Amino acid sequence: MIAMLSSLTYNFAVRSNMKSLNPTLWRTCKMLAGRKRVQLLRQLHDHPGSNVSELGDAVGIKRACASQELRRIQSRGLLKSQRQGRSLIYRLDPDPQVSSAAPLLKAIQTALHTLPARQDMDMCRLANGLAHPRRIAIVQALLESPQSTPALQLSLRMPTPSLLSHLHVLEQSGMIIRRHPDWVLSCPLHPLARTLIHLLRKSM
Repeated sequence: MIAMLSSLTYNFAVRSNMKSLNPTLWRTCKMLAGRKRVQLLRQLHDHPGSNVSELGDAVGIKRACASQELRRIQSRGLLKSQRQGRSLIYRLDPDPQVSSAAPLLKAIQTALHTLPARQDMDMCRLANGLAHPRRIAIVQALLESPQSTPALQLSLRMPTPSLLSHLHVLEQSGMIIRRHPDWVLSCPLHPLARTLIHLLRKSM
């Protein structure tokens, strides 16, 4: 019973912190944390109008796997498919029904256009930082002000082991840094990081 009440209290705190944030954002970040999916985004940027076989060959995965990964990207509103003969071709194009799709895709395309391919995996690392609703709640709390671990635990009502684990992931992603005794938002200069922070700030 105590565990259930604690869980309900935590869920309420997360919902309060997320406020008007589109609930798809952390799921989009979870999708972007996949290396093969980021490689597919690179191919779609460099070779728009490719079909699934071409894309799969380019990133070294089977056609069925490529099709599955492309569906995951499309489900987050970042690309569209079009029938051309017997093939489906894909292009990066934001879904207007997904509010975060246009700014995120613009950030992704900016990164792909301005940064070398060897830095593409930076997007995986940054996205992984926000690929969980608890980590989004932490970052939103730090957007208001730097906070110590005990302060975050008190405001978010998060179990200590879980909080420490999520703080570690966020630190590894480069989204936060430790300035004893507080945690502080890092705000990396990467286009994706800046857009994610902007979206979180707008939702508060």
